[in-house]
Amino acid sequence: MSAQQLIVPAVQPAPQTPVPRSWDGRPTLVLNANSFMRTLLVNVLREAGVRDIILESHASRAIHALHECAPALVVADWTDQKDPDEDRVRLLQRIRTAEGSACRDTPVILLSSPRPRSDVERARDAGASEYLVTPLAPITMINRLKALKNDPRDFVDASRFVGPDRRRRIRRERGPSFKRMADVEAGLTNPMAAARSAAQALALETRRSGDPLAIRIGRSLQRFIAEQGSYTAVEEEVAEMHRAALAQLARMTGDGDPLRDAVVSGLEQIVERRLKSR
Repeated sequence: MSAQQLIVPAVQPAPQTPVPRSWDGRPTLVLNANSFMRTLLVNVLREAGVRDIILESHASRAIHALHECAPALVVADWTDQKDPDEDRVRLLQRIRTAEGSACRDTPVILLSSPRPRSDVERARDAGASEYLVTPLAPITMINRLKALKNDPRDFVDASRFVGPDRRRRIRRERGPSFKRMADVEAGLTNPMAAARSAAQALALETRRSGDPLAIRIGRSLQRFIAEQGSYTAVEEEVAEMHRAALAQLARMTGDGDPLRDAVVSGLEQIVERRLKSR
């Protein structure tokens, strides 16, 4: 059965508070392994004003539908799966890193029962657009769809992150940690301080990932930056090596891939040589 045959026709009138978006005439892709939950979700989306819906129960079929139908939105369940290929975070990474795909910037909403903050941050870092807790009220879906239309976040395509800008709001903590070149250009900080803040943030992010190899990369960059007295193009080159190594790790599927360790070991050797040559 083709993805086109799975399009569910609209059978209910639009709600009184429809989503102010045509979705560009394209369908919404729903990925959910549970048939009962798929039915409930279709009803919620109908009440939210979504018309054409494609239903899939497996990630492989969802990837096929993405390329075949170019949906305007993906709504996926996020439950623990025994099959690694059904890992929704991995699916997100595949969508966001697919070179030449027209669906890299497609909004992806994950639905799940309450999860630890570390899980939510991992999905955010993989490129999730929204995370909604189930059971889901129609008004919640309506509000999130309106936000995707009326207040979209910039889409970031960087060496180690592809997805909606993770900065949702202005930081309100004391002493914000300016760590971007834009902050330097705005006169909010200097290059060395920005580099140290960025290295600290990277080390924290890799610790949250739980990946021992990613943690080694975070520690390596933090150590290298801590021993520098200035931040020039030379130091920027080493920092970019660390970001590229993290991106390469993310593209390598399976923790048992021996090349993952080689990537990190090679990076550490380069850093060690740079530090000794100072």
